[in-house]
Amino acid sequence: MSSPTPLRVLIGFSPRSASDDLLNSMALALSAALDRPIQIELMPGELGAKAARALIASPADGNTLLVATFGTHAINPNLRTDLGYDPLLDFEPVCLATRSPLVLGTRLPVTSVQALIELGLKQTLTYGSSGVGSAPYLAGLLFEKLTGVTLVHQAYPDTRELYVALAQGGLDLSFNNAATMLPEVRTGTLRALAVTTAQRSAALPDVPTLEEAGLSGYALNNWLGFVAPKGTAPAAVAVLNGAIAAALKAPQPQALLSENGIEAMAGTPTQFARHLADERARWAWLRG
Repeated sequence: MSSPTPLRVLIGFSPRSASDDLLNSMALALSAALDRPIQIELMPGELGAKAARALIASPADGNTLLVATFGTHAINPNLRTDLGYDPLLDFEPVCLATRSPLVLGTRLPVTSVQALIELGLKQTLTYGSSGVGSAPYLAGLLFEKLTGVTLVHQAYPDTRELYVALAQGGLDLSFNNAATMLPEVRTGTLRALAVTTAQRSAALPDVPTLEEAGLSGYALNNWLGFVAPKGTAPAAVAVLNGAIAAALKAPQPQALLSENGIEAMAGTPTQFARHLADERARWAWLRG
């Protein structure tokens, strides 16, 4: 009897990214739900675009998925015309998996968003992200748009280097994933000034939202989902959707999500398709 074909899951980011952490926490449960092994492949490059192109070049046989992110399917397509893929036409939506806040963290001698804005109106501040087109990058652009503060962007493809720069004072602030920011906040390395979502995070209940801090209309959810190559059979998509939803309820991913204030979604493929279209349209102002 031949062994079952592994499910390849492509991730367009470096080790210990939010995508990688989530998939590693889900792997055993997802493998059990599908009765097949899970093969995680990291393909960092162009903020996920390299992995996205690899997915659309893969057979539409239900054996390959991509972790789609806010960056790969909402931001990058509104910033670039040379991605080599269309976020709405070249994929089969499978499942929106999670959504979470970004956390505004800093070591600057300020204790509120308003104090940060006052400082930023007097001097140029630096902020870091994994690169142009990432959710933390967009969070900075939105902050500039709503405050008049000038932020100079610095890219750190390896998130670990970003946190070293923040801790050593080579970088003023960052809007980053709760999963990677919270350990820095809990140890006192960084101060959390706000979260980017419309509601406060359960992991940081005393930290205000940016809207509560005075930035009317500021709301940004960082999200992860799964897409398959265009043409993947609806039956295969349905099986994958059900397995992902089941895996998100397993103890290990539930512990990760709860600890980091991340919300499990696990909706239908149709709901995810609508979400992708809404997000593409919402951030169309990035095209200029």
